[in-house]
Amino acid sequence: MLVDRHCHLVPGVDDGSQSLQESVAMLHAAQKAGITHVICTPHCKRSHFDKMLIEERYGQVLPYATAMGLHMALGYEVHYDGLLAYGTDRARDLCTRRTMNLLLEFSLRGIPFGYEQTLYDLTTQGIDVTIAHPERYPEVQDDIGVARNLVEMGCHLQLSANCIAKGPFNPLRTTASKLYKEGLVSYVASDAHRVDDYAYFEQALERFPLS
Repeated sequence: MLVDRHCHLVPGVDDGSQSLQESVAMLHAAQKAGITHVICTPHCKRSHFDKMLIEERYGQVLPYATAMGLHMALGYEVHYDGLLAYGTDRARDLCTRRTMNLLLEFSLRGIPFGYEQTLYDLTTQGIDVTIAHPERYPEVQDDIGVARNLVEMGCHLQLSANCIAKGPFNPLRTTASKLYKEGLVSYVASDAHRVDDYAYFEQALERFPLS
């Protein structure tokens, strides 16, 4: 079983797939990469996002995945600011369907002050928090201890596969390597927005194999 926990193949709802045809092509690329389970994670950046539209478009893709023998589920990539606006007391609504798993991203400008309390509020509700692409955050690039603190607070760290597309001295790639060597990485995900992104997923799994 190979799970892709983070991708943007629900069509026409964010900066990922823009059509059903593209979504189906992404499913084929995922299957070719060896993926058996796909968790769709469209962006949730604001308190008022069109959840009904997302579920409708997800429903359009689901029969194609089922026909291919792929298992698919719907979650969200929840931006920290969007979560606060939506309300941490309602965070269960943003977890992957029928789970307590929440994919959380911070701003690329930096991890906000007071994030520890927010994470505590989530974990005390029994929510299992995964931090998306920690290799992108300036604080983690400067100090791997920030990532270690996230793990010690009970979070999982998830690398985005396209970090390997960067040069060998690029901060994204070097930080991803440090996180992996320190044993802080729980998952590698495609974060696929286009068909070609799945090629990076295969390469990333070779570089960062996880048992």
